[in-house]
Amino acid sequence: MKALSPETIGSLKSPLACVVEVYEALGSTQERARELARAGTPHGTLVVARVQTGGRGRLGRPWGSPEGGLWISLVLRPEFRASLASRITQTAAVGVAKALWEIGVEASIKWPNDLLVGGKKICGILAESGTQNIAGRSLDYAVLGVGMNANLDPSDLGVADRKVTTIRFELGHDVDLLELLRALLSNLDAELNRIEDFGAVLEDWRNLNCTLGERVRVRRFGETLEGRAVDLTREGALLLATHRGTVELFEGEIEHLRQGDRTGDSSASGGY
Repeated sequence: MKALSPETIGSLKSPLACVVEVYEALGSTQERARELARAGTPHGTLVVARVQTGGRGRLGRPWGSPEGGLWISLVLRPEFRASLASRITQTAAVGVAKALWEIGVEASIKWPNDLLVGGKKICGILAESGTQNIAGRSLDYAVLGVGMNANLDPSDLGVADRKVTTIRFELGHDVDLLELLRALLSNLDAELNRIEDFGAVLEDWRNLNCTLGERVRVRRFGETLEGRAVDLTREGALLLATHRGTVELFEGEIEHLRQGDRTGDSSASGGY
């Protein structure tokens, strides 16, 4: 297996790896990519860390990132309108899911930004948008982070309170990280290039997801809602059917409810 280095990654000739930084250890690839984006680095800047010492996912939660995983962040300078930035997460999720299927891992998408196998998390995605340009018509930059549990055992991740799995566990063997990165960048590039044809992206999302039709609990803005996830809107928001009516959700922390769990909706103080 080839080690990840600027030279081996450059050999992939990916438009998403025009500038490559590889670190033995880094606090956060997302933070470094954000710094580079603000400094003017071009589209297709890729930051890779063999180990992340301060990895974070959504809501700032710690994300275990030991050696053996694929921990990356991309700087994107898309040419589409800033109003389409909210589509990046769902579009990237489709690309990541297709990459996992390509290497033999039957992953599904959990709204809004997790990839699961058998109900266990194998990958997280974190998309952040930069400031708009002066005209307000296009996005200055976006930073897309992908944290994938690859050549690890679930116990290596140090997140006993979560249900996690890894590519090694699912396939029974390690994967070539360079080949995994090739599949990931290829599929991400293909999906991001059709983000303006979002209806087609969402059709693939629906075919790959594990959330629609499920009873779920969603925490957002200090309240908790429970109901059935029924569909996505044209812009990727989740439609949640509760006994008080249908709620449109653009973000939130989602939990799939098991058989026998109460469904309704309630308020509560609470909370890659």
